[in-house]
Amino acid sequence: MAFTSSALPSMTPLTALQRPGSQARRRAETPLAIKAPEAIAMWRRKQVVMVDLSDWETADQRGWIEGSFHCPPGEFAGLVDPASPLHTRLFEPGKVFIFYGGPKAAPLKAAKRARALGLSGARALRGGLAAWRNAGGRIAGHPNSPFPVLKASFNITLKYALAALRRRYAKFRRRGGQTPRSA
Repeated sequence: MAFTSSALPSMTPLTALQRPGSQARRRAETPLAIKAPEAIAMWRRKQVVMVDLSDWETADQRGWIEGSFHCPPGEFAGLVDPASPLHTRLFEPGKVFIFYGGPKAAPLKAAKRARALGLSGARALRGGLAAWRNAGGRIAGHPNSPFPVLKASFNITLKYALAALRRRYAKFRRRGGQTPRSA
């Protein structure tokens, strides 16, 4: 019995997308855009960080997704840079970041740039704030305040800072409340 060449498996090398577990394959498996109902479900389970890329005036007029971090496109370029001191605090590896708002292509560009810098969970909200609102997502806004989005971003930043202080205080208390003594 003779073997034909068609009966044997081909021995071509695997590309990056064909190798199981490769970073390129994982990136290709996770689509860049996410639909609003899926994003809302992830947001309710506290699995995502929503990032608003619209400017301050637009966010004040239209509102923003409740609990989102406000970062206009001009500031985003500085924050997403790994050399920035805020980068490690805001953009932790392993988290899923969903970008929305801003000029039409800004969320898509932001998600692509974040993925290029190693944030594999970066995605863009398809349809933006309008799709979020139409799908039943919660919108925040304070019409009586001149700059409510600035206050909301400050409150979110303050919440993260206080959580870090609480962790340090708890660690201090576990050590018996003693500070290290210098010799």
